[in-house]
Amino acid sequence: MSDADGWTRLQRAAESDGGPARKPARRRVLTGVIILVVAVLVVVSGAFLAEYLTRGIAEDTVAAAVESNLPANVDGTVDVDIAGDWVLLQLFSGRMHEVTLSSDDIRFDGIPIEKMTVTASGVPIDLKAAVEDIDATVTLDESALNELLTLPENDAVITLGNGTVGYDGSTTVFGVPIGYVVTASLAPDGTDVLVTPQGAEVTSAVGDLDLSGLVNRVVGSEPVRICLAEKLPVGVSISAIEVRNGEATLSFAASDFTLSGGSLRSTGECPA
Repeated sequence: MSDADGWTRLQRAAESDGGPARKPARRRVLTGVIILVVAVLVVVSGAFLAEYLTRGIAEDTVAAAVESNLPANVDGTVDVDIAGDWVLLQLFSGRMHEVTLSSDDIRFDGIPIEKMTVTASGVPIDLKAAVEDIDATVTLDESALNELLTLPENDAVITLGNGTVGYDGSTTVFGVPIGYVVTASLAPDGTDVLVTPQGAEVTSAVGDLDLSGLVNRVVGSEPVRICLAEKLPVGVSISAIEVRNGEATLSFAASDFTLSGGSLRSTGECPA
């Protein structure tokens, strides 16, 4: 058989097959789907990486800005958490949905705060603009609460119970000093703390005399008002006070409040 005959047979075979062999259509579709999936994964993973990096940078930036703008009587470090999905989109909109600041080493006028949490809603990228709403809580132990709250004309130590507080006092009956302990509740009123007596118990030995009624009249039922305006930025009010398990938790609130240095450092005034 000659080479010419072999070439002729190959040519005839090619003509009868209709051309060179092609990949089946199903295989081509599968290849296209795989390429598309890989491309989507690359884009999505890149987006998540960008979101992760942006969130970390944004949280560190907010923490640094807050720490640098703390009032002179406040020092410590804060951790920042930006809530919600896609911080990138929040930044592009010019406002973050919710930002939470927390700290366990903040000191206020030298008073150690066991725990502080501040939740701000509608936080602008420009800190010179107002935050929509701020809710904050600080938790104090007994010694810290005594440094924060001082009863007028009374150097008594406040003790923390479960829902109530106690403090001691004294009066004189027929020249005899009578000591007593007052049980009271704490309630907020703007920037004031109201200490309302609930009852009193005599602690001095006075024989068979029952002086509980006298002590209750001395103590009275009107609340003792303690002003904290000088310790709070203007626009911040006390929203709740809870006493439990030897700790006092004070809640604060503010609306349309700016986090710039001027606003944080401008405190209120108490009546002379």
